This record gives sequence, structure tokens and C-alpha cells, in this order.
Amino acid sequence: MSDRGDATGHEMGKRIVRSATAEEATRHADVRRRIAEELPEIKGWAREAAEQCRSRVAVGTVFSAEEKTVVEAIDAYAASHSLPNRSAVIREALARLLNMSIPAETEKA
Repeated sequence: MSDRGDATGHEMGKRIVRSATAEEATRHADVRRRIAEELPEIKGWAREAAEQCRSRVAVGTVFSAEEKTVVEAIDAYAASHSLPNRSAVIREALARLLNMSIPAETEKA
């Protein structure tokens, strides 16, 4: 907001609170399940990466429903770059951002 009190750039609208539809609830449950499945892998990778460079700290995140477009963009990037999953996208993004070499994900047997 500017000094005059009017909105500039992105303006936040009023939040609408409602119960999820059955379809949304199913989709949300699926997302939570997929996150739970990927979480041990992400944690393990973060620990391994942190051990390789003691001056780094492992960090994890979970996206909210409002950040759905971020998750969709990550998935689209993975698909268009033949990356196996979201974890690989995050590793690649962090490696570029931090200008450091992060080992590629190893295939699971």
C-alpha cells in the first residue's frame, strides 16, 4: 500500500472461507498422501547434502493450498525436464541458486 492508502501492484481480495467439496477433499487427501510418501526421501537427501557441506543447513517445506500454483509449476518443470519428482526439481533449483554442486538423485531399486 502506498502512503495514500491505495493498493499498488497486487491487491489482496477478501478471503472466502468454506468447506471443501468432496472432490477437493479427495484431491487434498491425495496431496497429503504424496507429500507423506516423499517426505522421508527429502529428509534423507537433505541430511546427506548437509553432511557433505558442514556450513550448510537442511531445510524442508510444505506448501499451503493457496500456493497450489507453485506446486503445479514444480510438477510442470519436472515433467518438461525429465526429472523424476519434485525433490529433483528442488535440488536442481537450490544447486543453481546456491551455485553449488548437489549430487543427482540416485535411482531406487
